[in-house]
Amino acid sequence: MKQKNKPTELTQLFSHKQYLHLAIPLIISGISTPLLGAVDTAVIGRMADTAAIGGVAVAAVIFNTMYWLFGFLRVSTSGFTSQAEGAKNEQEVIMSLLRPACIALLVGFLFVILQQPIFHLSSQLIGGSSSVLEHASDYFVIRIWSAPFLLLSYVVIGWLIGMGKVRLSLATQITMNVMNIILDVVFVIGMKMGVSGVAYATLISEISGVLIGILIVLYQNRKRFTAIRINSLLDVQLLIKMWRVNRDLFLRTVCLLTMTLIFTATSSAQGEIILAANAILL
Repeated sequence: MKQKNKPTELTQLFSHKQYLHLAIPLIISGISTPLLGAVDTAVIGRMADTAAIGGVAVAAVIFNTMYWLFGFLRVSTSGFTSQAEGAKNEQEVIMSLLRPACIALLVGFLFVILQQPIFHLSSQLIGGSSSVLEHASDYFVIRIWSAPFLLLSYVVIGWLIGMGKVRLSLATQITMNVMNIILDVVFVIGMKMGVSGVAYATLISEISGVLIGILIVLYQNRKRFTAIRINSLLDVQLLIKMWRVNRDLFLRTVCLLTMTLIFTATSSAQGEIILAANAILL
């Protein structure tokens, strides 16, 4: 009977202070992401070209659709990691990182390989003038190369959150966002690189962010990585469990993204100015 009361004891030990200790960094992280988009829009807006703003907006919707569809990599990784850490299963703690990391890299490289058909199909669905789509293409063909890194960063950040290292995950995200903002200003305002400058700023910051996250994980968990069993990576039952969780999150995200896609496509059909204005609203 005493063992059955252990879960209750754990919930009692988790105070409001501890809860806020985990929640506040996540709130700050959520605030930093819209700020990044606002800076991108403000920097591009200095070009006084509505087609450029619209092009970045179209490309951003394409990337958001691609990446948000796999946002479950962060959520499910966090959940599985916290379960394994709570059960003191050292092997499964590492596998909770490596399994989704393999999926992230595979999907990311597929995005790179299939970049031309992805952009062609997306531009047909969203529409837009030739100048808008030209700017969107300039942005897309540069930023697409960070796809494996960005999806991998979802896994790394989710794993850090699951381990209770919320401040480290926050530091990784803020570093990436601040670097993006600085490079935006340097490339677009300083070097006059236009839309390509925004794309390169995002590319560099996304790659740098995941590399920083990986270094943090390796530095803090050196001993855990010395006892990896490859056969655990392909555990069929655990892979099925991960798929079932991710499937539901995937379907939820599809429903949410459909609204954004329809909004952008409708704006694009009404002209460059409407598209640019609604891009700022988004």
